[in-house]
Amino acid sequence: MKVDKNSLKLMKKCEDEEIATQGMGACQVLLEEMDRGNIDREIFEGDDPDESYIQMAQRITPNDVPRVLDMAFKMRQEPNVSPEMKNAANRLIRAIEAL
Repeated sequence: MKVDKNSLKLMKKCEDEEIATQGMGACQVLLEEMDRGNIDREIFEGDDPDESYIQMAQRITPNDVPRVLDMAFKMRQEPNVSPEMKNAANRLIRAIEAL
């Protein structure tokens, strides 16, 4: 995935533990929606294939926020993802932007 300058800026912003902690709730919501939306795990290489999105949401830490944000960026660009899921990804991105 090609990452633009604004995406990189947001990823960098999430390295701040306080901002990442504040973004955890929005990440949990996205992960829960991804679980309900049956998002294909193959889209997000590097994730534990045996762990569900709900499990990820339940154990999320501030260190996971950049990874979930990266998932949101990928989801926005994925052609086979529903408009509802793209909207959920956009909500997470806007929440991080607002922090």
